[in-house]
Amino acid sequence: MSFRDVMKEFVERGPKCRAETERASEHLPLGSPGGLGMFVMPHELYVERGEGCHVWDLDGNKYLDFFCGDWTAALGHCNPQIVAAITDQLTRGTTFGLASGDLGPELAGLIHDRLPSVEMIRFTSSGTEANQNALRMARAFTGRKKVAKLSGGYHGSTDELTIQNAINKPDDIPAGMPVGARESLVLLPPNDIAACEEIIEREKDDLAGVLFEPVMGVAGFIPNTQEYVDFMREITAKHGILLIFDEVVTIPMGTGGAQGYYGVQPDLTTTGKVMGGGTPLAAYGGRKDVMGMLDFRVKSPELPNMMIGSTYGGMPLCLAAGIAAMKQLTPEVHAHLDKTGDYMRDGINRLAAKLGVSLQATGVSQFTGIHWTESKVVDYPSFLTSDRDVIRNIMYALATHGVIGTPMGQFLNTTPMTSADIDFFLEALEQSLRDVDLVS
Repeated sequence: MSFRDVMKEFVERGPKCRAETERASEHLPLGSPGGLGMFVMPHELYVERGEGCHVWDLDGNKYLDFFCGDWTAALGHCNPQIVAAITDQLTRGTTFGLASGDLGPELAGLIHDRLPSVEMIRFTSSGTEANQNALRMARAFTGRKKVAKLSGGYHGSTDELTIQNAINKPDDIPAGMPVGARESLVLLPPNDIAACEEIIEREKDDLAGVLFEPVMGVAGFIPNTQEYVDFMREITAKHGILLIFDEVVTIPMGTGGAQGYYGVQPDLTTTGKVMGGGTPLAAYGGRKDVMGMLDFRVKSPELPNMMIGSTYGGMPLCLAAGIAAMKQLTPEVHAHLDKTGDYMRDGINRLAAKLGVSLQATGVSQFTGIHWTESKVVDYPSFLTSDRDVIRNIMYALATHGVIGTPMGQFLNTTPMTSADIDFFLEALEQSLRDVDLVS
């Protein structure tokens, strides 16, 4: 076979999806109503329903789903407890724009139990919104104007955070960037302590906060080293810079999220995705003295009061789903996710060794990324050596064999998945490598 044959098969198995893409494109860019618009060449993949770790498209094709709602449905699609919680709340009202009984305090308590650093929390509707607000809080608290992120770190679609986000090319400045956005952003090389120290020491008087993913998701779930995370905590504390962990993706990485994994407490944390049980829910929170700026009843001679609104932030429907989701993420569930993740990455690397190809897997816990490169992928520069076109071709081939992840080669295991599901994936991966002529 060839990639052309793979695309032909992709088209032939999806006539309804192709027709819907053409119809929808009249009013929707890429034919997609929102989200990420994943499979757009030659057509979008329209999902009709999901159950457990599978989804079905308009043409009735069944897929083992490693994308799972852009990494939101770690408990699987149509999880019974989440469905019950949403259904019950629907009879009471979806949202009021007012405090919603005991739902907010209950979910806040569940998050605090997992992430003790989150002493106070405010809910939003997306991770982008949470990160944007956390950075604004950092600027207000410190009185400084610049913020820092890691090269290759993905934090949503707010202006300066789209720079070097592992999707755009490293030197690209995304279109529509406001004047001064690039100048307000400091870029730090991940896992390079010496270079980061030099940059932070130079920028320290202007630097309000450092926002970073302990595990870099879009770059292939690359974990930062323990030494690097410890260093980041030390140098930010030394200079009064707020350390902000982006745990929008990694909150289900054990009962303590990534900060529990590394044993490091940040000043602020942003989170979301799994926390909302598949509904639009995210949050930013942390130290009481920082978050307290949102309480206009308390006047401080040193700190400003802030008003940050969010129409759908903490809507009852989402809070109810979030409570149901977080209660199910028990130590036993985390152990299962860790086990299937390890099994998957080991299987990918063993397959690559058996076939003698340049494929490798990175990741931790239930998070896996694949790369096509001879270089060992440990940071953003080594991630950039991976041939993205090859990875994209593999992902299209996988779709023809009933497996979906992201076109960039990221996968998230969900609780309904078993070792048999991972074996199915590995068999599909081997066949996909052959389909796109990467193995003779």
